[in-house]
Amino acid sequence: MAYQSIQGTASGRLDLLNKIKDFLVTTVGWTLHDDQSADARPYYVFKSVGESGAEDIYLRFQIGQSSGRIEVAAFQYWDNTTQTAVNEGFSSSYNYIRAEDTADFIYWLYADLDHVFIVSKIVSTYYGHYSGSIKRFWSSAVAITQAAIVNGSAMVTQVNDASIFTPDQHYIIKDDANIERIKITAIDTVATPNTVTIETLVSDFAAGAKIGEDPQPVITGYYNMPSTFYAVNKFDGWTSASGQRGRCGAAHGNLQSDTDPERRYDTTILFPWLVSMNGADSYQELRGELIEIYATGGANVASEDTVEIGSDSYRVFNLSGGGWCAIKE
Repeated sequence: MAYQSIQGTASGRLDLLNKIKDFLVTTVGWTLHDDQSADARPYYVFKSVGESGAEDIYLRFQIGQSSGRIEVAAFQYWDNTTQTAVNEGFSSSYNYIRAEDTADFIYWLYADLDHVFIVSKIVSTYYGHYSGSIKRFWSSAVAITQAAIVNGSAMVTQVNDASIFTPDQHYIIKDDANIERIKITAIDTVATPNTVTIETLVSDFAAGAKIGEDPQPVITGYYNMPSTFYAVNKFDGWTSASGQRGRCGAAHGNLQSDTDPERRYDTTILFPWLVSMNGADSYQELRGELIEIYATGGANVASEDTVEIGSDSYRVFNLSGGGWCAIKE
């Protein structure tokens, strides 16, 4: 479904949690994958296949253990029968939406089938939270395995399309239980179905597993996004809930204060927020961009103002942590 946005007032964090549910499910088109609203700490798990129809996005929004918080966790998969997570990205200390417990506060919700960005105004401070997929730099193309695969060496595997691979390159394979980095040593695009040869496979994978360059770039941000976040995987899979740490950086070279919106001929400069993985010295990479969130100058605007660029409107906020940002309406 097309990008959507709304503004409203919530009477406490439980009210906001329910408004998020209604917005994502009814307005945007996410699936309510698990409804645990009767839990001692109520929560919802939402699922989306993304704008492409090929993504696997699982997000849990839950009343926080600490006051003033709605915690947001991301998963490789969520079993809605056993309420069990597979490979989560989450820390209760950081991954949450700032909210009032019972008092009224203003919020803004922005989402499509790939991501959701939430702004809450607590007294006079604006907080942002981003979760979902990013605009990846690597290919989004995936091949689907046609049968279950048992771990081993030189594994010839049937896929729906082997043409997306280059022999002797590394890729990620994932299903609802496992994820790992593999090397494809050969492809056969003539055979029906196509096949690929995997050099070594450590885990077993079910039929329907996905193989690609970056098949699930899903993150959950800190309470002061754009800033630090946790992902559900990195280039070689998953290690722990906080083992795939990353950060956001605006591509402005510290020149954002020189680009105040609409100073000359109503021109506004927007800088993308880049997404990097930097949790380990041995692994750092630029992975993509946040979706429809940009850094901008702030000297000619106030928080909650809108600026126009062509036929699009952007709401401007001075976010705690992120500074001056423009979010597409």
